[in-house]
Amino acid sequence: MKRGREMLPLVRRATVALVLFWLCLVAGLGWWLSQRVATQWTQSQASSAAYEAETTARVVDRLFTQMVSVANMVASQSQVIELATRYREDPPGLEALTRQQRAAQFTTDPLVRKVGDFMDALGADLRYARIYQNNLSDDTITASNWAAPDSIVGMIYSGRIYLNNALRDGSGHSFGIARINKTPSYFVASRIDDAQDVVQGSVTVKFDAPDMAHYLTGRHIALIVNRQGRVTTSSSEPFMLRNVAAMLPAGVLHPSDDEDGEELGDAMDIQPIAAKGMEGQWLIDGTPYVMKRQPLNNRQYQLLTLASLEPLAAIREQHLWTAILVAAVGTVLILLSCHILGQMVVRRQDEKYAAMVTSALNADLSTALSDAQTKERQKVEVLGYIGHDLRAPLATIKGYSDLLLTEAPDKQQGLVKTIQRSVKYQLDLIDELLEYAKSELQPLAVRPAPLDLQALLDDISDYAVSLCSQQNNHFHSYVSGALPRRIAMDGKRLQQVLLNLVSNAAKFTRDGVVTLSVNARQDGEFCVLHVAVADTGIGIDLAQKPDIFDAFQQIQAEGGSTGLGLFISQRILMAMGGSLEVSSAAGQGTTFSFELSVPIIDGGGAAATAQPGQPARAALAPVTAIATPGDAALDELAELALHGRLTDIEGWINRHTEHSVHALFTAQLLDRLEQFDFAGIHQLALRSKRGASSAPH
Repeated sequence: MKRGREMLPLVRRATVALVLFWLCLVAGLGWWLSQRVATQWTQSQASSAAYEAETTARVVDRLFTQMVSVANMVASQSQVIELATRYREDPPGLEALTRQQRAAQFTTDPLVRKVGDFMDALGADLRYARIYQNNLSDDTITASNWAAPDSIVGMIYSGRIYLNNALRDGSGHSFGIARINKTPSYFVASRIDDAQDVVQGSVTVKFDAPDMAHYLTGRHIALIVNRQGRVTTSSSEPFMLRNVAAMLPAGVLHPSDDEDGEELGDAMDIQPIAAKGMEGQWLIDGTPYVMKRQPLNNRQYQLLTLASLEPLAAIREQHLWTAILVAAVGTVLILLSCHILGQMVVRRQDEKYAAMVTSALNADLSTALSDAQTKERQKVEVLGYIGHDLRAPLATIKGYSDLLLTEAPDKQQGLVKTIQRSVKYQLDLIDELLEYAKSELQPLAVRPAPLDLQALLDDISDYAVSLCSQQNNHFHSYVSGALPRRIAMDGKRLQQVLLNLVSNAAKFTRDGVVTLSVNARQDGEFCVLHVAVADTGIGIDLAQKPDIFDAFQQIQAEGGSTGLGLFISQRILMAMGGSLEVSSAAGQGTTFSFELSVPIIDGGGAAATAQPGQPARAALAPVTAIATPGDAALDELAELALHGRLTDIEGWINRHTEHSVHALFTAQLLDRLEQFDFAGIHQLALRSKRGASSAPH
């Protein structure tokens, strides 16, 4: 399995691939969205241009129609007809005069001035540049500006196409640039006929292009274009009088007759723009437009509406920067996410790798632990076997030394006693080893049962007197508080703990006092027992922090060691819900204490008593009134005692302790077994047989 660090190159490659995919996605989707938005915006501009072309065309058509109507109305006025009839043609020699001289002759006629004032009022009201009347000699008889310094009265307009058309066809139209003020203007002329429909002259309405441009309002650029492609009127100054014939269909264009001598205008730089799904896009002098064309009623002109597409570049640029920003933000988020994900992958991979290594180590440790436990159990079993094998011959040696002591002369009794002391010391050591081995091989079991606590304390006191007398110690026991008559606890285990503590106290005390104190306190349905065993012996230096409750921990002292007794006692008390505590100082004695809470079965208690130490029991006590097991069992016990088989005797006692009728008999056996009095056990077994004599065997 790969470690987390080895996964980083794979994470980096995946990150690069994801970033490239993201950039491609943003580029593709951004381009598609930008094209869609641009197309929709262009279509919107085209629709708006088409609408404006239609509405503006109606306005321009109305203006041209109005000019024709005004020209016809003026031409039909009686005074205008009268004036035209009066000056139908110039008299001979008039042409040789200057304009001013001719104007002076015409304006002396009141009718000329009257008709001119009428034309002036009408032109001012309709915002026309000028209204004037010509005779058949193309001489201007009167005009709306007859009194102005720039009056055109007396001006001869020879060869004007609109005048010729009016005299021939009844009306004429033209666009041109005025010779006096150089203003581009529209000219509409109407013929003057008398009552007999004889042509008398013409009336012309002049409308300047800049004034008409005021009607070309809207969001977009409006152009009025003649049949040669020249812009005659524009809402945008750069287009005025320029030529845009490149945008007009071939069928609309008409070659110039050049009768008026007017120019076609400078051609603009116009290029078509190829756009999928939309026509009419042009690049005019470097600026993109979408164009909509609307024919006018006056077929000499076309109305073009140009919607600028120049903002489209800014829109595309905005889309580009938006896409760049989205790509950058997305890339940063991808890098951060992949970094975090990479760390998680590395950590997860390391955890898997560590789990695999840990699992392998745990398997190795489990195997090693199992082997160690097996070897430890084998050691403990060997220790138990050795203890049993050593115990039997030593018990035999002790039994025969007791026999030798009764018959040995005085000189040899000291030697025999030395043998007995050595044997007893060795037996003590073996017993501690056996107890430890037994506790290691078998789980410690506590079996609560009804117990007469006062009787148990009396038995303990009897044993304690015997143990203390061996080193010339005094034993005292004290009970404070009312003891319950019966409680529920494992009496055998409690007896084992108390005997261990008393035995240790007697062992490490010489010519001193050993005290057992019990304090009973009722707590509801429970009784709290505080038990303490104190001595005035050598004490323990607790400042060195010795772990005296561990197995095989030794406190060096004269006559022996603590060995396994405290370790076993602590295990028993912990199983019963208590804990052994120690209080000691070197040279000042030791106190071991514990506290147990036990259920009360019978609360009737005895008064507190104090029992001072008394001498040990006699070696043989009367057994005439004690219930005993059958003869076969007693014969087995006598055989075991004869061969000093301590462990087997304990097993025999455990089997018969279950019968409460044998309690006193097993208590006497335990008393002798504690003193390793195998001879006394042998004699007690024989004497207790049914029908046996009272004499010792």
